[in-house]
Amino acid sequence: MPKWLKIITGIFSSLVLIAIFAGIFFYNMLSSSLPKYEGTIQSNKLISDIEIYRDSFAIPYIIADTDEDVAFALGYLHAEERLFIMDLIRRAGEGRLAEILGEKALPFDKMFRTVGIKRTILENYDNYDPQVKKILEAYSNGVNLYIEQNRGRYPVEFDVLGYQPEKWKPLHSLIVIRMMAWELNLSWWVDFTYAELIEKFGKDKLLEILPDISEVNLQKIPSSKWIASLAKDFVQTNLAFRNLIGWQGSQVGSNNWVVNSSKSHSGKPIIANDPHLAFSAPGKWYAVVINSKQWKAAGVTLPGVPGIVIGKNENISWALTNLMNDDADYYYEKLDSTRQYYFLDGRWQPFEIIKDTIKIKNQKTEIFEIRKTHRGPLISEIHPFSFIYNESDKKYSAISMKWLGNLFSDEMLAFLKINKARDFNEFREAVGYFALPGQNFLYADIEGNIGYLMGAKIPVRSQSASTIISDGTTSVNDWKGFVSKDEMEVVFNPSENFFATANNNLFPNFKYHLSNLWEPSSRIDRINFLLRQKEEHSVKDFQNYQMDQTSEYAKQVVPYILSAFKDVKVKDKNLYESLELLENWDFEMSPFNQVTSIYQVFLKYLLRNIYLDEMGEDLFNKFLFIANVPYRSLLKVLQSDATWFDNITTTQIENKNFIIRKSLSDALTFLEKNYGKDLSSWQWGRIHRVTFKHPFSGVFNPLDRFINIGPYEIGGDGTTIFNTEYPFAKSIDEFSAFRHEEFENVLGPSMRLIFDFAKPDELYLILTTGQSGNLFSKHYSDMSDKWLEGKFLKILTDKNSIRSNDKKLLRIIRAN
Repeated sequence: MPKWLKIITGIFSSLVLIAIFAGIFFYNMLSSSLPKYEGTIQSNKLISDIEIYRDSFAIPYIIADTDEDVAFALGYLHAEERLFIMDLIRRAGEGRLAEILGEKALPFDKMFRTVGIKRTILENYDNYDPQVKKILEAYSNGVNLYIEQNRGRYPVEFDVLGYQPEKWKPLHSLIVIRMMAWELNLSWWVDFTYAELIEKFGKDKLLEILPDISEVNLQKIPSSKWIASLAKDFVQTNLAFRNLIGWQGSQVGSNNWVVNSSKSHSGKPIIANDPHLAFSAPGKWYAVVINSKQWKAAGVTLPGVPGIVIGKNENISWALTNLMNDDADYYYEKLDSTRQYYFLDGRWQPFEIIKDTIKIKNQKTEIFEIRKTHRGPLISEIHPFSFIYNESDKKYSAISMKWLGNLFSDEMLAFLKINKARDFNEFREAVGYFALPGQNFLYADIEGNIGYLMGAKIPVRSQSASTIISDGTTSVNDWKGFVSKDEMEVVFNPSENFFATANNNLFPNFKYHLSNLWEPSSRIDRINFLLRQKEEHSVKDFQNYQMDQTSEYAKQVVPYILSAFKDVKVKDKNLYESLELLENWDFEMSPFNQVTSIYQVFLKYLLRNIYLDEMGEDLFNKFLFIANVPYRSLLKVLQSDATWFDNITTTQIENKNFIIRKSLSDALTFLEKNYGKDLSSWQWGRIHRVTFKHPFSGVFNPLDRFINIGPYEIGGDGTTIFNTEYPFAKSIDEFSAFRHEEFENVLGPSMRLIFDFAKPDELYLILTTGQSGNLFSKHYSDMSDKWLEGKFLKILTDKNSIRSNDKKLLRIIRAN
């Protein structure tokens, strides 16, 4: 062998060995953060010893004596698997993201310091139930045991951002609960976007397109140019935060339904739930089984909070969907020249001034003032956002916010009581403590009863109160208290032998304002159809229903397409075949068919061709953001001959059929350009895909394939029971986390749960990703394939099954 070749071979071999040893070193370093599923650890914070068994999917089965020890175990488990996400959410709620993310997170910190989630909790901490405080203290001890024992071995995200997690406090769990309420709150979008729309178009023009709206809700706001600027700053700050944290999508709803013994194949009630939330990696939920002397429950928990959110105990089971409660209002305020006083009922009132300090990574601290009226803080001073818009300082009109989340309520107590409720009366008493985010609570019990409760605090407003920004110079528009518990809707053992909710308007005659943001009736119509079509239903039926991809909405839209082409001679081959497919479609949105793609791209262009010319790009994208608004608006417009069909940029007068034909033509042009002229290659799954994204997704693209889960082809859309929403609104490129592919599925069933009382120790459950948030854990993504295929894990919940099966055992024992 030539000498030069020996040298090269030696160098190459050395490099290979160095790479191997470096790989082993980094793997050992990174894998040291993996959860400990077996062995024994000690703590002096326990009342008694704890056993934690884990199955092959890392679902833990906690066996303990006391409630406090259960909470301790949950804290330890949550920290083991989800510490980074827990830390990110508590920091966001405290307004401390700039400490780890730098100046770009400053607007988010200002927003949450101004909103005052942490401030509200601290001011009301003495009002929380003593048992709640005790449980939260024990939970914090469990989180902190993990933090203390794993210094230097935290998940890799902490190393990337260069910081260490601080101790967990009871306050932080309460922040996580309030942050869930902020995620499900959509009033911040409605009030501002509707205000922009009415300022631009006036009441009569909007009544043609806005669903579930009346003239009284569209009172005229003062004419001025600040609405657009204000909406840009506050709404875009909130949008940017939601996508930083992974809260993409807007149909934050869910499906749940229950049948009683008469409609159940097993002869006992069966209940089902699939909450629709933004997709992320890790997913929202963490599954667990609790078995102690007084606390026996199973289901899903929210990391950061002790207790089962959705699930069952020995006597009852419960499921949740978003009530869509309008729990926030915004008011334009009149300020004096010093901007230290606001005008109310003919008098100048002083602001409450709060000075706050934000630490910024590698920079000096920033001091700013928060001003509060009697209703709440001014949110119009959440500035600057110049790193996106590069705008100079401006004078802004003052807007205050009244949010239910700034008032005391004890959701933690509600869930502790729900977890232990034995019958409908105890369940009703427990739900009575629940305020926000407003929920539809579905119920079933072992005795065969089923029921429904409205769980929320619902503000009582004056008749002149507006869906848009209200006049703050008069107390007439203030909240007048809350709907009494006696007036809240209750259903017990309905005559139809089942009950279902899907974020629809369940009680049209309810005399108080709840919402203008109901979901289209497509999902609830389909659920009710399926529950009525058979006399009896099984667990397997429920599993199939949760995967159903038939759209009742598309069934209403397609006839308008066919009608528009009724007397038109079609020569184009793809257009002819498309119309033929639409005419013969069963409205199942399979990932394998082409007709769904044709229909979905048609919807895209129909929305653009109706609204864009008059709204303009910016306002059009705001209008599209909450998907249920354009969905319902479209049906309203198609049922009329609205002036919106005419394109104001052309000299001719376009009508409905012209716009429909143009939209289908535009859709086919799009599909031919992007997927070829052969219609057989237009399968919906090629266009519509889902990726479960890590918070670092998009920061360094080559890394995405390791930290994200997917992409996967998927069927359905935002109107099918299997909700696979994609954003109508345009992607915002300034934020990597806010970028999405066209038709990308960003939201849907965050988990699926089914429980049949005929087998009280079996629970059917699946998550989107896995139990772990650790990138190097095999449980980071081990449920995704099953979730995609509609498969479930069968979880056994009795103590004998827990101990007898082949599971890993971690013991946490009292330290001497």
